[in-house]
Amino acid sequence: MATHTVEELPLADVLDLRIRVLRKGTPSSNPSYVEDDDPSTVHLGVRNDIGVIAVSSWIDRPYPVEPTLRAVQLKGMAIDENLQGSGIGRLILNAGETRATERGAVIVWARARDAAMDFYVKCGYRMVGDMFMDDATGLPHHIVMKRLPKRR
Repeated sequence: MATHTVEELPLADVLDLRIRVLRKGTPSSNPSYVEDDDPSTVHLGVRNDIGVIAVSSWIDRPYPVEPTLRAVQLKGMAIDENLQGSGIGRLILNAGETRATERGAVIVWARARDAAMDFYVKCGYRMVGDMFMDDATGLPHHIVMKRLPKRR
């Protein structure tokens, strides 16, 4: 695998990949989230010579099961379909978790598609609660969470 670097991206640079990956085959064509405008939101991405190939957004948000703990929600994670399984997803996830830890978070959580559950479990996340249908996509999801290591 070529060496890739995770960088902070403006919102405009993440929307196309969100549409192509997260909205493909769903009733929604809107790639935006209300949280995109939250002052705490950070959009991370990976580029190659053809453009943005991976994105994720990270928002300071309470974890619904333990709202008193400092947490960051992962949202809108998408990897170019031709590169899924190449390690880029784990790369961008690790970068986001590192930033979350640096911001004082002890938990990262997400509303994850069931189709991506194996990836999250392999990365140390655990499924929490019952399956639910996401309104925008009509696809089954679960909440996933991971406790982060303490800052040094």
